[in-house]
Parts: sequence; structure tokens; C-alpha cells
Amino acid sequence: MRRCLIIIIFMLSIILSSGIVIAWTSYTHEWICNKAGLSELDCKSADYNNIKSQHPDLRSVNHHCTSDFDNCNARVYARKYLDINTEESKGFAAHLFADSVVPAHWYSLDYDSCHKVFEDKVEERLKQAENVKYSILGSTFDFSSWNVTMQCDDKKNNTIHLSADNQYMNQVAKYVAEEMHSNYIEQNVEEYDFSSVVIIVLVLLTLVLILFLYTGFKNRK
Repeated sequence: MRRCLIIIIFMLSIILSSGIVIAWTSYTHEWICNKAGLSELDCKSADYNNIKSQHPDLRSVNHHCTSDFDNCNARVYARKYLDINTEESKGFAAHLFADSVVPAHWYSLDYDSCHKVFEDKVEERLKQAENVKYSILGSTFDFSSWNVTMQCDDKKNNTIHLSADNQYMNQVAKYVAEEMHSNYIEQNVEEYDFSSVVIIVLVLLTLVLILFLYTGFKNRK
């Protein structure tokens, strides 16, 4: 019995020491910091419970930014950690600055049914997006463009509209870069126009069809 209790306590300690995402997902935080020119920082660590236990200012409430105010908790503590100016503290600062512009962090929303769902959808879109655009005979297929929209009720039963798209996330990375005094990495969408290729293929197919019809007509004679 005692051995089982020790095993249970050990397993719980592993779970509690692991990272629990309560804001942008770990992938999204990495994506933001890479775009913000901060790839050398650990921009995920501010979500880890073992780190939060060592730094009480990183508790969950300080990742939020009520009504997107300039002096909200996330921004106040982000600036505090930026002033400390160690590599670890700058990672915390970048994380909190990014959290301050999570639309779900501006309101009091249910975590499981809304907050987490929204952030997971943004991560999924970021992973699927490609930095490329194709044009074919006037039609455009932009694989860099995406949008996530949700509608949730806050804890006062107000309907809240959440939205993020590729342009917004680029602005998030720019904002973090500006606050962290870093250089945002601009990445232009690569554009390819396959119209001429399609036209050439259609012309060749038409010629083959004409030749086929001509040969068949001639053989009948």
C-alpha cells in the first residue's frame, strides 16, 4: 500500500512539473518568438508549473490582459521581467507580451469550452499554413491566408466574438519584437503564376485532339 502511494505521488509530481499551456500554445509561442527575432529565448517556459512555482509573478492571472488595457497584468509583468534583462527573464517577458494580445485573454471565458479551443485552432492553422500563393487563369489559391473565428459566452453571459488570422498573428509577432527591442523577421509570401503553363497544356491537348480527329477522318476515306 505504501509503495503504491509513493508511486502515485511520484506520478503526480511529474505531471505537475510538466508544462500546462494556459495561453497561446507552446507551438504558437515558438512561432511568435521566431518571427520576432527571439529564437534564442525559451518563450514557452513561463507556462511551466515548476517555473511558476519559482516565480510567483508568473501565476496564471498575470498572463491575462483585461480589456486589452496597456497597464494590464500581462504587460506590467512583461516589462518587469524585461527590465531584469537575463535570458530567462526575457523569455518570460516575450511570453507575457504575446499573451497580452491573445483575444481570449481579454475576457473571462470558460477555459475548456472556449479559451483552449480557440488557441488550439490558431495553432492548427499556423501548422497547416504555407507561405505560398498560386495564380491560375485569374483564380488565386493563397495557402498563407487563414482565419479562425469563434463565438462564446463570458461568465456574465455576454456574447464574445473571438477572431484571429494570418495578418493578425504577424502583427502579434511585430508587437512582441517592438516591445522586446528586437528585429521582426519579414517573410514575404512567394507567388507563382501557372496560367501560362496551363494555357500551353491546353493548347497542346487541343492540337492533339485536332490531329486525332483529322487522322480518324482521313482513315475513314
